[in-house]
Amino acid sequence: MKRRTLAIAGIVGLALLGPLESGHAQEPPPDSPVPMAPSGPGAAGTSAANVVLRPGDVLSVRVWPNTEFSGDFAIEESGNIYLPFLQEVRAAGVSINELRRELRSGYSEAMQNPVVTITPQYRVTVTGEVQRPGVYSVTPTHSLFDVIGMAGGFRGTANQERVRVVREGETVEYDALRALETGEGLYAVELRSGDHIVIPRENPPRITWSQAFTMVRTVSTLFLIWDRFF
Repeated sequence: MKRRTLAIAGIVGLALLGPLESGHAQEPPPDSPVPMAPSGPGAAGTSAANVVLRPGDVLSVRVWPNTEFSGDFAIEESGNIYLPFLQEVRAAGVSINELRRELRSGYSEAMQNPVVTITPQYRVTVTGEVQRPGVYSVTPTHSLFDVIGMAGGFRGTANQERVRVVREGETVEYDALRALETGEGLYAVELRSGDHIVIPRENPPRITWSQAFTMVRTVSTLFLIWDRFF
């Protein structure tokens, strides 16, 4: 009877183990967002002047002194935007600096010494282990952590050490956890129009051999007590 009880205990204990792996086991983290990095105008590493535009981006154009030329204008699939007075202007594939020079040159025909400012808003996709995956409109002042914050922050199951930014077929991997813990490299990733931020899922926690032995011994002890007194 005792041999049978021990055998049953061993089988039950092994069934409870699951996959084994050497190393320290951790409890799965709670399903909640983590603190985001500080943000603010100019915090991110991307300079608006160097942003290359693409269809779907929206440009906030401000013209002075003739403010009636100002407004928000979307870049169409053709790659062009349509502006007051200037009409059709090529924008896709052009940097902000280049476009600003072209607009100033064009508006000089209607006013003296025009001042032109351009603020791009472009789309970035966030998928994976965040609270609200989706497409978000951002500006060059937004950092990677700002965008993750827009998406509700990391889920507890997120692998923060292997955040990926996919851009035009290439992938950049980023250790967001280290950046948050040390404060270093918070703005190392410069987001661009069309970027796809992927937050992978953390691998499930593993059980060490020491924990496996403890579990089997505990289950065996319980079966022996049951066999002795019941």
